Amino acid sequence: MNSKTAFNSFAEVTRKLTNENNCKEYLAWVRWHGKPKCPYCGCERVYHKKDGRYACAGCKNTFSVLVGTIFQNTKLPLATWFKAIFLICNSKKGISSCQLSMILGITQKTAWFMLQKLRIMLKENTDDFPDVVQGDIKEKRNRKGKLFKIRLSDGPLIIHPMLYKYIIPSSRIFRDHRICYQPLLESEKSRYQIEDPYPINYFENNADNQHIVDCFWQQLKRMVMGVNHYVSSSHFHRYVYEALFRRNYKDESNGVRFCVAMNRIHCIIPYYVVSPKNSKVS
Repeated sequence: MNSKTAFNSFAEVTRKLTNENNCKEYLAWVRWHGKPKCPYCGCERVYHKKDGRYACAGCKNTFSVLVGTIFQNTKLPLATWFKAIFLICNSKKGISSCQLSMILGITQKTAWFMLQKLRIMLKENTDDFPDVVQGDIKEKRNRKGKLFKIRLSDGPLIIHPMLYKYIIPSSRIFRDHRICYQPLLESEKSRYQIEDPYPINYFENNADNQHIVDCFWQQLKRMVMGVNHYVSSSHFHRYVYEALFRRNYKDESNGVRFCVAMNRIHCIIPYYVVSPKNSKVS
């Protein structure tokens, strides 16, 4: 890792990125690695101006290092953004907007919008929620055989239409042992393959197969319930992106996670995308 990107602690970020000029120099290095490129036409014949901006010899446009990034048109200092990125990447259970506002000295509303933008930025290209699913639909169990429950449905009258809406025919549904699934066994046999995944005592007698259980669901619940306390259904998918990012890079150092996140800044996220009135825009 280059020394310019080696920020292994929050104190190091605060100490090295002290002012706006330092932050812009660091951002320019992250974006272009010493070879500026026009964000409008892609031309590499770019000249520095005295005011710190750039001029393109191709399309004749002038631009700053912020154009074409998540920081475009921001009124906050870049140092505030970099600190927020480091915190969201390296806080094991995430960070709430109230905590972030207290640490960075900004309002809770501003911190909320920052976090929503950063969650979209952390999204992997493969982290998309399909309209329908197919294949093997399974429930996760912990080592004692108990389910990680999600209270999206309370009975067969709700579960039945959800199956038809989100799961295509011929898919195999590995049901759990909850009573509300029992009436579906006969009525859905012609449309789905409904099977019982494991015996109740499966994980007590099969220690060698315990590695198949993924604790991501448990970590997500701890983040939502223990840190954020409440998450709107219209924004829930963004919290999943955040948790997935930390899960995918859990074996990396703080500096590597920060570096990976900074390499994803090349996206413009306007206000309407993260507006509380919108639902699943991104």
